Amino acid sequence: MNNDAKTLEDFFKNSDLTPEKTKSIITQGLKGSDYGEFYQESRESETILKDKGAYKQISSGNSQSGFGFRVGQKERVGYSYSDIFNAKALNDAVKQSRQVLKGHSGIQQTGFGKAPQKLYSGSNPVTKLELAEKIAKIDEIEAYVMSLSKNIKNVTIQYSAASKDVHIITADGQSMIDKRPTAHLSLSITVEGKNGKLEIGSSGVGGRTQYKDLFNDDAYQAAAKMALKQAETLLIAKEAPAGIMDVVLNQGWPAVLLHEAVGHGLEGDFNRAGISVYSGKVGQQIAAKGVTVVDQGDLVDERGSLHFDDEGTPTQQNILIEDGILKGYMHDRQNAQLTGVPLTGNGRRESYDYAPIPRMTNTYFANGKYEPGEIIASVKDGLYISDMGGGSVNITSGKFNMKATLAHRIRNGKLCEPIKGATLVGDGLTVMKSISMVANDLTIAKASGMCGKNGQQVPVGCGQPTIRVANMTIGGTGKK
Repeated sequence: MNNDAKTLEDFFKNSDLTPEKTKSIITQGLKGSDYGEFYQESRESETILKDKGAYKQISSGNSQSGFGFRVGQKERVGYSYSDIFNAKALNDAVKQSRQVLKGHSGIQQTGFGKAPQKLYSGSNPVTKLELAEKIAKIDEIEAYVMSLSKNIKNVTIQYSAASKDVHIITADGQSMIDKRPTAHLSLSITVEGKNGKLEIGSSGVGGRTQYKDLFNDDAYQAAAKMALKQAETLLIAKEAPAGIMDVVLNQGWPAVLLHEAVGHGLEGDFNRAGISVYSGKVGQQIAAKGVTVVDQGDLVDERGSLHFDDEGTPTQQNILIEDGILKGYMHDRQNAQLTGVPLTGNGRRESYDYAPIPRMTNTYFANGKYEPGEIIASVKDGLYISDMGGGSVNITSGKFNMKATLAHRIRNGKLCEPIKGATLVGDGLTVMKSISMVANDLTIAKASGMCGKNGQQVPVGCGQPTIRVANMTIGGTGKK
């Protein structure tokens, strides 16, 4: 986190406002409200895409900046934003937003606590290496990947990086600044089998990291080998069988199932509205004993981490489910106040164009007591899901449909032939109660994870140890 005066002054370049004048306008504008804040951001980003040996996109040095002002009383919210930052624009935004207020009876919560210690570097990954150097490195990566196998027909490399500088002023006059870097390198490798059949494997590295972590030889070479192995395995994989069977979910990224089927249903706005399958169940047993689910925004170097959320609330560890018991939900300030619960640091927004809403940060299953091999050995006949794809979930019913990128059959406690085309079908409550074993190998996926809600995309982390789920419904076209 960076709170030096020089960084603060950068937000006021080419503006007739000063930090002191802005703070005065904001604190006056938030009087009589229940919640609200001034949110300002300056963002710089770049993307480089190479496919089929040619550069298909080079977008470098894109910049965007603006501010938003929110004021709310109970369920009434006024929000105005602008990409012009001067006294007139700010005063107009305050005036327009305050029209939703009724009188001056708001009870504004102040003193949001202290932000955690430094979670990630504030260095800008976009500006730390010249564009020509990045292109040369991508050429080097492509050459390395193509050298791995004569069966490789194509490699797609996408590099993206962004630096978002955020400035927030709260109702009590607190002014805070955060520099939030993200960088990602993804590799997709197409391989051809003996019969001319093509398959694609993918992998990547990234997170709240710097370009040097992506272009490190060990990092991209490991990612390339993983993508190639996945593609080659898919070439010999059989079609997934349909039916009901025990499933073992690999550590790390397969927790996207948790994110979709459970995480969204534990966000405060859905539960305040009573439309989540988890609404009104705090204190109830909603998962098997031994199952603990956490959302934690103050983890060091994780993709979904923030020093404070987009309302100025410091992030923290929130235990959502403990030993199978639902403990609470994830909240922004509006929903926390309306439901009378403490702040959790989950108010997030994609950019200044949007008001904040409750969102996940890093959501994961806590470690259990089993060894991963012990879990696989316990399954007589089932599926081991090594990598998950996309899917969908219905928040109200909790029903989900998720695709497995790659799986293996488990026979008599051993991993056997690879399987593709498996679809996991079910509902979050049933799955959570059907978890029978949780391993001790928790891993949080850093390389990818963008969460969509109400038209907004934000980076998130998700993770889990190896887990066993009994009697899951599997969709597939192969024989059981």
